[in-house]
Amino acid sequence: MKFPKTWFTIAVFSIFAAVPYIVPQWERFRILEYRRISAPFDAWRAGAIDRIFLKPRAAASVNPNPATGAAGAASATINQPLPPSFLTGEYVGKNWPVQQDVQQILHESPVSISIQDYGCGMSRFYSALARTEQKQPGAITRIDHFGDSPISGDLISGEARTILQQKFGDSGHGFILVSKPWDFYYHENVSMEGKGWRVNSPVLPGGGGGAVGLGGASFTAGSPEAFSRIHTMKKGEGSAVSRFDIYYRAQPHGGSFLAYVDKKEPREFSTEADAKASAVVSISVEDASHSLTITPKGDGPITLDGVVLERTAPGVVYDTLGLLGGTVHHLTLFHEDTWIGDLQNRRPDLVILNFGTNESNYGYLAYPDYTHNYSVVIQRIRAALPATSILIMSPMDRGARNDDGDIVTIPSIPILTATQQRVARAEGVAFFNTFTAMGGMGTMARWYDDEPRMVTGDFTHPTYTGAQQVGTLLVNALLKGFGEYKQNQGSTPCTPASAAPTSAQKEAGSTQ
Repeated sequence: MKFPKTWFTIAVFSIFAAVPYIVPQWERFRILEYRRISAPFDAWRAGAIDRIFLKPRAAASVNPNPATGAAGAASATINQPLPPSFLTGEYVGKNWPVQQDVQQILHESPVSISIQDYGCGMSRFYSALARTEQKQPGAITRIDHFGDSPISGDLISGEARTILQQKFGDSGHGFILVSKPWDFYYHENVSMEGKGWRVNSPVLPGGGGGAVGLGGASFTAGSPEAFSRIHTMKKGEGSAVSRFDIYYRAQPHGGSFLAYVDKKEPREFSTEADAKASAVVSISVEDASHSLTITPKGDGPITLDGVVLERTAPGVVYDTLGLLGGTVHHLTLFHEDTWIGDLQNRRPDLVILNFGTNESNYGYLAYPDYTHNYSVVIQRIRAALPATSILIMSPMDRGARNDDGDIVTIPSIPILTATQQRVARAEGVAFFNTFTAMGGMGTMARWYDDEPRMVTGDFTHPTYTGAQQVGTLLVNALLKGFGEYKQNQGSTPCTPASAAPTSAQKEAGSTQ
């Protein structure tokens, strides 16, 4: 009997595929691995039900010592020897003038990590938080957290929001996009759905930036079939809202939209204007759980950017402004005047810039271009709000398997972290070293082996538990700085900002 070629091929393939499971040294050639298959399920196990059924959850406890948080982040050995190719490989950071900065970062202990305030820029945030803590009328402290995929999923930011609101008061959910621009977009304790919108964002295929609104995405439709619906939980943490602020694009020949609160009669708003501009309309409601539905009237195209959910009571509002696959360069693609106008309408007391993970995977990135992007973004924030606090938050650790199959830190992460700290020092803004605070070199290897698992199988994205840890580390650092601010009666220890780029920066600019 002739053996069919198809079955012969399958048999040969199966034999070769099985060898790596028998020979341990060939482990890296395994096609499937249980831990990698189970990682996505482990990642979302704790949070998926909460997101579907909008059940409140308890926050991770605030620990004044970030080093003793979950999973023993401080037990990491930071001062590990560096491989010879660490600063010369073909990846982002090649020939970047930050070798000494990297060495310093790699020898820092997680216990010592706090907010580095260059130029005393955190005072605005701390003073706002002090008024909120005193429950002064109208004392709402607003935070805008820009970042990449973990922020898009409201992971790190969701934990930080929960802890801060439990301590200082809940003033609402903050800015939420009109609809999901990509699958991985969530906001804790808020349900959203929508259809019929044409989405524009610099991170989407074909998106070139432009006037995309505060959250980096705009939604355009003209048919009454399009809709967006946002609602909070029926009761419990995060259920109440007392005002909806709808951010839209005023424009010539703009149509109207209808806004329904719960099952009440709709209110109609026109977007027509003589010139294009950012605009906001507000709808006040009883402080309770509500649903907001928005749909075009059908008399012309409308463009919406997002909805803010706020309350009037003193407390904290934490805007989650994440871009899936986002980088700091994407922020420079936002239309300058539109973004400045939206920032002025939101009036955040603290703006967090939390990027670097996606840049870490670039094959090449010029040092002058990268630092220039930060300068552009910081200048625009200051043009909108000259006194607001700005914090650069470094990327988390990111791992990859080496030739031996071990999970190791990719070299570009500490390089980007050191560069961001240089930018913060030069621009006179604050800096938080997430990479070292969570354990430094090799953190993702330890997190992947932890129980519960702290990072998914890509060794990049934190699980729900890992995100709680990072959010708690950030809040610990903010509260430590706030405590020092109060202890020093309205001032906080800070490092003077560099008046000009260092000689190393200038040298790098001339050699690229």
